[in-house]
Amino acid sequence: MLTSINNAKFISVNEPKPEYPDIYLKRYNSKKLPMPESDGVASFRKTFTVTEEIESAVMTSSALGVYELYINNVRVGNCNEDGTTVYDELKPGWTDYRKRVIAYTYDISSYLKKGENTVYAIVSPGWWGGQISFGIYGYKECAFIASAEIVTSAGKTELFTDETWEGAYIGPVIYGDIWNGEIYDARITYEDTMASDRWKAVKIFDEFAGEISPHEHPAIREKVSLRLSPVSAVCYSGTVDNGSDYGKINAVYKRVGRNCENIKLFGEQTLLLDFGKNMVGRPSIYIKADRGTKINVYYAELLNDSGLESRGNDGPEGSIYMKNYRSALSRTVYYASGAEDGERYFPTHTFYGFRYIEIEADGDVEIGEVKGIVIGSDNREVSTFETSDYEVNKLFQNILWGQRGNYLSVPTDCPQRDERLGWSGDTQMFSAAAMYNADVKGFFHKWLRDEIDSQQENGAFTDVSPQTIPSYGNAAWGDAGIIVPYNVYLAYNDKEILEYCYPSMVRYMDYQESFMPDYYPARYADWLAYEPTAPKYVSLCCFANNTGIMIKAAEVLGKTEDAAKYRKLFDWIKEEFKNKYTDENGITQKTQTAYLMALRYGLCEGDLYTKTVEQLKAKITANGCKLSTGFIGTGILNMTLTQVGLDSLAYSLLLQTENPSWLYSVRQGATTIWERWNSYTKDKGFGEVGMNSFNHYAYGAVCQWMFSRMAGIAPVESAPGYAEFSYCPYPDLRSDDEIPAGQKRITFVKASFDSPAGMIRSEWYKAILSYEYRLSVPAGAQANCSIVAESADNVTINDIPAVDCAEDIICENGLAKFTLGEGDYCIIVK
Repeated sequence: MLTSINNAKFISVNEPKPEYPDIYLKRYNSKKLPMPESDGVASFRKTFTVTEEIESAVMTSSALGVYELYINNVRVGNCNEDGTTVYDELKPGWTDYRKRVIAYTYDISSYLKKGENTVYAIVSPGWWGGQISFGIYGYKECAFIASAEIVTSAGKTELFTDETWEGAYIGPVIYGDIWNGEIYDARITYEDTMASDRWKAVKIFDEFAGEISPHEHPAIREKVSLRLSPVSAVCYSGTVDNGSDYGKINAVYKRVGRNCENIKLFGEQTLLLDFGKNMVGRPSIYIKADRGTKINVYYAELLNDSGLESRGNDGPEGSIYMKNYRSALSRTVYYASGAEDGERYFPTHTFYGFRYIEIEADGDVEIGEVKGIVIGSDNREVSTFETSDYEVNKLFQNILWGQRGNYLSVPTDCPQRDERLGWSGDTQMFSAAAMYNADVKGFFHKWLRDEIDSQQENGAFTDVSPQTIPSYGNAAWGDAGIIVPYNVYLAYNDKEILEYCYPSMVRYMDYQESFMPDYYPARYADWLAYEPTAPKYVSLCCFANNTGIMIKAAEVLGKTEDAAKYRKLFDWIKEEFKNKYTDENGITQKTQTAYLMALRYGLCEGDLYTKTVEQLKAKITANGCKLSTGFIGTGILNMTLTQVGLDSLAYSLLLQTENPSWLYSVRQGATTIWERWNSYTKDKGFGEVGMNSFNHYAYGAVCQWMFSRMAGIAPVESAPGYAEFSYCPYPDLRSDDEIPAGQKRITFVKASFDSPAGMIRSEWYKAILSYEYRLSVPAGAQANCSIVAESADNVTINDIPAVDCAEDIICENGLAKFTLGEGDYCIIVK
């Protein structure tokens, strides 16, 4: 365990840190709220001389706060062989700073020169001391640490942070905060900053008592291939009356397509840009303006639809809707340098969640190229998914964009408002789906360490990891510390993470058992459900799920005594469930989620199982084939329907377009998953503003079912990591009577998944008298196939009767079952 980097020490500026006006008690974002300003964020420097030719040089650094590192006024990054540089953003990322911080190491030999050199670091509060920390670390000043080893022909020299460094609140970054945004004054040059007499010797910051860990997880980086251009631009000046509270924007002109943003913006005018996607990152803006021109950039996910307060609007029709960001100002302020050839700027000490931006200035500005720069943890995307239904394809893209935006250092609930926290309930519900979309093994390794770092003394996992708010140990949320490690193990054959997390998993089970014969808390229950389920019921069912996972985890790790202990506990839970929540009519909780949890978590047997399946089907059908579930129920909805043989009903729910449904938001123009089923409705407008995110990935958990059942690709517990996998695609076999009005059958599904074992491709389509399946099994892998068929005689594999080429083929319960090794296959069922 490192508590320092070689001889380096954390240093901080030797003067009082800036105190900002108390703007944070203002409940809702508005252009009227001022951005706090100061003389600059914490900056550190060290000037030194290299007298000989440099052979090699490496620097390791970190900070309490978000930092950028410069050497000789060049931003330090990862230099590629082709001469390009990839930058790690928002370093060092978010951890529980009470326990650890992450250090980054760079080869700096190309940044140094023979002679005088200057190391310069800019540190803003970030997750350490910004508003997002909720003061859990005391809003202390920012600190920086670095150590370098420079090898020349004369030998080795060490450079490290100590009392000889200088610090000041100075420089062009006037203000930086995760929630509120960034103020940058381009008039303040590097030369001006270095020449200032405000620099003074630093002080040693000795209040960090945690570990400094080497950077090993996916860094936060720009996703270059996803860079967005505006799809439309509207320039407006003031408003016109449309009979509403706020009126309607007075559009001077509108443009669409390439370079639509290129205009001269005059004072009192506003430029509104639409990037076409609800993205996470920052804009990169090229402008020409007089020196000192103040440019404000505002962000939003949606536009005001009418100007009516009764519909939740906070401004004129056609302007950006900002109120759902709550107290997060989410703003960029830029003071132009007045460069004759223009200037480009992008913030580096914050990130924004937005589809729309508005640009305003206190003088005339020529707007050049504007780009939407997508940033997030550098998780390699590994899948594609396509069907015959355009809206389902759009849903998949919305899920993917939600994951891209919210997997940023930690799995956040939302990326835009005054929250952006690692809510663990959202995390565990979506984790299996996430593993189809991207390689998130390293990402979850990092986050599970955060989860363990924040674990309470009584064994409870926090409901937010890294911890900020005092909420912990609640059913489904705290459970992430058990569910996610097992999901990672199953997807990646990662026994190491299971072994690492197991002691903390046991402690969390002890915490739950400490409440017996009562149940551990379920503060959030089935969050945002249209039909609430009793918290104690939710708690008992979650207890069963956790116990079932612990049985499997103990068996994997060879802990037979633990497995036996948890089997006994599971038996107690089943008996408790039977006594408390069932009678002669079945389960006494009559919600969709209640039925789903009981079935999914193994609490129903015999007649109770049969009755619960029938009641679940009747419940959904009576609701017009619409769901009524919240976070918990939705996370297991379609997977449970498949488990109990109700695949046709799962298809009807997927293709439902009325509120509430997955496709309802798609029809409203959503480009990501929403927090609420009714975050926006055409008849009522915006949902309850106190909690209304339009980029909230949790409901995208249905993606797990889309891959595992529609495409048929799923891991198997007996051989995790996809070296052996289940291939069980289930086409849309609904009869005409089963298809709700307005829906059509899905006639093909095509998916690819670059699994840990290699590329798996799955495709099926409906022909006139048959179904045709295409499967690619990677080298060294095996597919355990279960294909819908009345008889094995109806199946051919690569034009050969299956009974002649698949020796192990059997047909039972309407499924032809057989195994296939590596290769490409065309399976036809007549």
